[in-house]
This record gives sequence, C-alpha cells and structure tokens, in this order.
Amino acid sequence: MTTRKTGMACMLLLMAALAPLLAFAGTSGPSPVPPAPAFQLSTSTLMLCKGVVNRIPITVSNPAGSTQMTSLQLGLIASKNIYGIGNGTVNSENVSANSAVTVYLPVFASLNTSSLVSAGVTVNYNYMTLYSDSEVRNMSFGVQTCPSSLKVQTSPVVTSGRIEPLTLNLTNTGNGTLNDISLRMQIPSQDAAILTSQPVQIGTMKAGANVRVNETVFMYRNASQSFPLNVSVNMYNGTSPVQLLDTIPLLAEGIINITPSSVTLSPTTPTTGSIFSVSFILTDTGTAGASAVTVTPLPSNGITAYGSNSVFVGDMAIDTQTPVTVTLRAGASATGSAYRMPIRISYLDSLRNSENTTIEVPIAIASSSLLNLTRTGASGTVTYRRSSGSGLLPIVVALIVIAALAFLYVRERRKTHKHK
Repeated sequence: MTTRKTGMACMLLLMAALAPLLAFAGTSGPSPVPPAPAFQLSTSTLMLCKGVVNRIPITVSNPAGSTQMTSLQLGLIASKNIYGIGNGTVNSENVSANSAVTVYLPVFASLNTSSLVSAGVTVNYNYMTLYSDSEVRNMSFGVQTCPSSLKVQTSPVVTSGRIEPLTLNLTNTGNGTLNDISLRMQIPSQDAAILTSQPVQIGTMKAGANVRVNETVFMYRNASQSFPLNVSVNMYNGTSPVQLLDTIPLLAEGIINITPSSVTLSPTTPTTGSIFSVSFILTDTGTAGASAVTVTPLPSNGITAYGSNSVFVGDMAIDTQTPVTVTLRAGASATGSAYRMPIRISYLDSLRNSENTTIEVPIAIASSSLLNLTRTGASGTVTYRRSSGSGLLPIVVALIVIAALAFLYVRERRKTHKHK
C-alpha cells in the first residue's frame, strides 16, 4: 500500500513539472512562449488546369524583425477533386527574417473539378530552436480546361444506319514522352453503340509521335444529326499523372437511296410530232429523308421537254412513295425503238449538301406516217396500213372519179347522137 502511494506521488510530481511545457500546445522551451513569426503565403498562380498536375508556386514571406523559420514544410489538405502528389508535402530551406522562399507544391485537379476551388495549405516549421508552429492557410484558385500535350482528331461526319469505322488520330504535341496511355471513347447511347472493347491501351508516345486508333461503332438509324464524341485519356507525362477529356462534335449523315418504280409512258408508243408523258413512282429506301427533290429529264435524239424543264417534288421521307410525271415532245427526227432517256434526280441531304442520282427510262418512238389499224373479222384479226398523206389511196380515188366522169360523158354523147 505504501509503495502504491509512493508511485502516485512521483507521478503527480512529474506531471506538475511537465505542466508548463504541455501548456505550450506544440511548442517547447521555457515559459512564456515567444510569438511565432508573422509569415504570409502568396502565389502567382490564379488558375489551375483540369486533368493535369499543377506545380503551384507558393511564396513564404517572413517579415523584418521576426525570428527565423527553420525546417519549413508545406502540404495540401486534400478536398473534393483536389489532391496533393506523393505524400502531399514539400520541404524547404530556412526562411530568415525579412526574406522569402518560394516552393512548388504539386497539385492534381481532376476533370470533375468545379470552376472555383479553395485549398487548405498546411505550414509546419520550427523557430528559436525550441519551438514549433503548425498552421493552415486557405488559398483559392480558378479551374479551367487547358491545352493538352495530346491532340485527338477524327473525321467529323459519320453515316447513320450502318456499322462505321471511326479512326482516332492521336498526336503528342508536347516536348516530353507520354507513358501508359489508356483511352476510352463514349457516345450517347441513343445515337450509337461502341463495338470496340474499351478502354484501349496505347502505351508510350514520344514527342511528336502520331498513333492511329481504329474504333468500330454501329450508328443507329435514328441517330441525332449532331452529337458529341467524348474521349477520355489517362496517362503520365514523365512521372506526373495526366487526365484528358476531349469532346469532338460529330455529324450524322443518313443514307439516301431514291429508286424509281412503275415506269409508264402515255401513250405507250409515242409518235413523231406528238406530246407524251413519262410517269413513275420515287421511293427513298435509305435511312434518311431527302429535301428539295427536283426531277429533270435530259432528253436527246429529237425529244425535248414540253413546258417546264424540271418538276419540283419537295421533301421526301424514307419509305414513302411519291408519284412524278414529266411531259415531253417527240420531234420529227425522234425515232427509234431502243432509246433510253436519262432523268436526273437532284436533292439535298441532311447536311444540306447537294446530291443527285440519274435513272434511265426506255422509250420507243414510232413514225407518224405509219398508223396501225386493226379490224377483227370472222377469219381473225387483220392489220392494215394506210397512208396519212402521199400514199396510193388518193390516186386510186382520183382514178375512180375520172372513170365515172368519162362514163357519164360517153353515155350523154350516145343519147344526143340517137336524137339526131
């Protein structure tokens, strides 16, 4: 019992002896504790870049008349999307009174960082040999997307309704080597499905190097006319981690396939000198509609357009039928049984580019001097051909008339001779 009382007494005496030192909260030395240096923190960096390691210059200024700061150590308190690299601290030399020291604190700002952030910077140091101080100073930064040393390009136009190859061209535009490059591509799900396994491992790219990455996507038939291609890249620039998020706008161009059907001529066999029409039905069997559709016949061989040279159809939706009729005139020299007349179909695609396609319509032109007459009798059908101008029929009629007149004249002469 006596031994226990003796131990408790010794403990109380030890605590009493250490009490003045414990009251200094992180300092050591005799009492009273001298004031800590009235240092200031400042930086010339106002903006941080997303996706890269930012080396922030932080200047520690120790005013005149203050004590020297020794064993200086700066660190970053990690917050949402802001991280220190390594153990988050940087050691520096001493900061004498009326002097300043600048250290570079490596800070990584992720791609999801907001446009304005506040970071806590810890400052630990010793002074007057026996004392130490630990403080936190807040510093604010703007955050922006900065040019990257990796440039990503691709063709901006894809075709909807089919499997499309999509080639990404990567160029290292920086001065250092990029290592452990990993690329991931994303397209909104309502526009396309990515068929290539993601992410794509690229490896290393030296300064100025170019790499082609071949992707494959299936573009939906109803893909948006304009949509983003999001490319995210994780890599190391030397030993510093780098993130890149690049958004490339793409344009979807549909397939327009206008085909004719039910081609008819009225009359079926036009004749020289006559007016006739060609009628047909146009159908867009592609994946996108056409606008400002115009039909223009390109006749030759003695055939010319009658009236307007073209027919304006307007807009054509996919899987719908549109009737079209063009009117033509067959000239005197327009004869032939195997003539194929081209008809040009002009239109604008979904990107307002002017396109055209040509169809051919077979036309047989008969001579107007041969008109077919058909008579049906008991023995069958007999076809006659008559002349409509300088044929034999007028001559035959004239001879019959002359013979009849001669007969009447002779008969009248005979009657007169009998009366005498």
